[in-house]
Amino acid sequence: MSKLSLFLTILTCLVLCKPSEAQTYSRVHELFPFIGLYAPDRFQSSMTVGVRYENHLSQRFSFGGTIGFAKAEQKFFQQAVGFAAEQGSDAVIFYNGRIAYGFPLASVIPYLTAGLGVTRQHSESNFTVSLGIGTKIPLGEKTYLRWEMNDHIFSSGQDNTSWTNNNLEFSAGISFFLQ
Repeated sequence: MSKLSLFLTILTCLVLCKPSEAQTYSRVHELFPFIGLYAPDRFQSSMTVGVRYENHLSQRFSFGGTIGFAKAEQKFFQQAVGFAAEQGSDAVIFYNGRIAYGFPLASVIPYLTAGLGVTRQHSESNFTVSLGIGTKIPLGEKTYLRWEMNDHIFSSGQDNTSWTNNNLEFSAGISFFLQ
């Protein structure tokens, strides 16, 4: 958790160093519907779909949220061993609040993200820390082609059988700016 605290502190300092930019930038709302690949720890990968919302406070800094859906199937394991390693639904729902900090390079904008939320996997809800990177490439005045990679980190199981999950999400889509 200390790495996340350090990351959030650095982002806050970077934003506060340019108060005039934050004051002159008008608030912009951005919607990013996405599709991609979700690779849950120890399970088969699947398609993921969802939407991200961002409220831009400056040209570099934004905050928002994500909701996404995927699967954590065990078909291969069930066929090989004859039973499911974890009981419960294989549907995965992840949602979080997040912050993003961009590094504009001409018209392309690489960015970092950090978020806190919940991942529901195999009928168990777990507190989740999400860390990610992405890039925005302009397609028009109010649209961007985006890709993003996130690591959803959480613990599941109980006591001596608990483990840390690193569920990776690779997503792409077109984001729309609303004012």
